[in-house]
Amino acid sequence: MVKVGSWVRVLYPAYAKGTRGYIEAQEEESGRWIVRLEENPTRDSAEPLLLSLKESEFEVLGSHFA
Repeated sequence: MVKVGSWVRVLYPAYAKGTRGYIEAQEEESGRWIVRLEENPTRDSAEPLLLSLKESEFEVLGSHFA
């Protein structure tokens, strides 16, 4: 079950595939999930990367706050 605080592994987009992060919020209009990545896969910046993903674009690993 997807909920805010869940740890996830990104499946898509390809440049972030396999990267772990956690759900920060759900977008009200689209229902997509905002995922804050643990590491920035672009390596161009140390800034955290946020992705807006459909539920099919990541897999839930567990609870971030457990």
